[in-house]
Amino acid sequence: MKEMSRRDFLRTGATGAAVLAASPLLNRFPGAITSLPRLAKKGDLVFVPHPHPAMPAIDFVYASDEEDQPYKSTMYPGSEGIVVPEEFGGRRFGVNLRWYVEGFGSIWLCADNEGELYSLKEASGRKTFNLNLEIAKSRVKRNAGVFDDYKKSGTAFSEEVKGLMALSENLLEDAVKSAADQEKSTRLADKSLLHALWCGEKIELENAKTWIARKKIDGEGYFGCETRQYVWVKSEAFVKRFPELFNFATVTHYVWDSWYELFEPSEGEYNWGIKDDIVNWLSKSGITIEGRPLFWFHPSVTPEWMKTFDFAQQKKYVEKHARDLVSHYGDKVLEWEVINEYHDWANVLNNTPEQMTEIVRLACDTTAAANSKVRKIINNSGPFGEYVARGMMAGNMEADRPLRTPFQFLRELIKDGIDFDVLGIQVYFPDRDLSDIARLVDRFATLGKPIYITEIGATSGPSAASVGSGQRIPQGPYSWHRHWDDDLQAEWLEAVYSIYYSRPFVKAVNWYDFADFRTYIPNGGLVLEDCTPKPSFDRLNEILTNWHINRRKL
Repeated sequence: MKEMSRRDFLRTGATGAAVLAASPLLNRFPGAITSLPRLAKKGDLVFVPHPHPAMPAIDFVYASDEEDQPYKSTMYPGSEGIVVPEEFGGRRFGVNLRWYVEGFGSIWLCADNEGELYSLKEASGRKTFNLNLEIAKSRVKRNAGVFDDYKKSGTAFSEEVKGLMALSENLLEDAVKSAADQEKSTRLADKSLLHALWCGEKIELENAKTWIARKKIDGEGYFGCETRQYVWVKSEAFVKRFPELFNFATVTHYVWDSWYELFEPSEGEYNWGIKDDIVNWLSKSGITIEGRPLFWFHPSVTPEWMKTFDFAQQKKYVEKHARDLVSHYGDKVLEWEVINEYHDWANVLNNTPEQMTEIVRLACDTTAAANSKVRKIINNSGPFGEYVARGMMAGNMEADRPLRTPFQFLRELIKDGIDFDVLGIQVYFPDRDLSDIARLVDRFATLGKPIYITEIGATSGPSAASVGSGQRIPQGPYSWHRHWDDDLQAEWLEAVYSIYYSRPFVKAVNWYDFADFRTYIPNGGLVLEDCTPKPSFDRLNEILTNWHINRRKL
């Protein structure tokens, strides 16, 4: 790519000029720079951060491998910086942490040595790194690689993207040249990172737009939502609004749940009432139904009578429960989330990896035997896997063995020949930028299975009603672009839906909270409690119409 000078970009690039004008970070240096420390212990490696003064204290960092997968390590945030102690060992690593970039947001970022990762051995002659510079170098390098890959596949990028890339690269070059002047180098690196983050998101959106334009207009694709609010919001408005937007829906069957009467108050005793009502309504509305989950071994929904099961009892229960639910609905429900969050996260019975594989195999095989037409889904939460680095499972259960990320778990299931059809990923707003989200879904695509984005959501920020009920108005650093509001929720929705829809392997996208009542994400609904549409509802309706997605004709 021909390099554009910063002067040329600022003269011709409207967005570049706007970003420069809007960001006070570019007009002042963010606080005093800490001088490079003397190491407390010979052999340690320290990444010295120079954070924005509004950024909260760094209280957690983690190491990641060549596949972006976290792992538990001895890396820690110390008074001198991010310390990689001598006892860390020979494994290569990236350094991951929440980092506030004024003018963009407070998101997870990784310093990965420009994609090559670090190692104590290779850094033996160097004991400190400027973390700001390392993060900027890593993101600028990533952008260049993604840009080239997408360009080779046929995406023609705008002058805006090219200008932002040139600006971030030129600023980084100056930062590297100024390394001896730590204050100047850090200031330039921060500017470079700001432009690199905006550039990375625009790369993803322009590539998505290109691929969507190439799609054959066939109306295919599931776009849906969870239906648990059917009994809580105003029913008449709900049953009108919901089919206006969706051609797909999930019906939840938690064993132990506070939303309805208990579904399975004792083993093998089922209360089908409201579930049947929802399934029948969806069927009459012509909406494809996914039942979920057959199994979710999470502390919050596991009754006491199940927590006493030994492994033999657990297998017996799995076989009967799967057969009962799948058989009950027959061909009304031909999509089943067989198991949810079992990737070393929701594992209240503390099964071993071998036992977990056996349970998943039994659940999938029983489902297929009950109805061979069913599409079997393995659902996964926490797709970036930070819990692995913490060594913690759901319910604050401390792990007594190394944990697996969802990607590693699914790869092992496929290697072991488990018969499932779809891998599901939950991607609520993950405090990450669009570049990370695109990178995540492309990583899962390498497993060779169709993908459902099974649960997704973001807040629309505080409302008058929620503030009146005690929700705090946010202060300090924002997560993404600005503090959340109705319009930002709609903007994020459109961005991530575009990225997903542009990928042919993503077959479904399912928003979780329909209405702003008892939401999982505060104010995460697409409509208010009375089902009045929010901007996100209208935005989704608009993009699905533009994509010619088949929906019920009202």
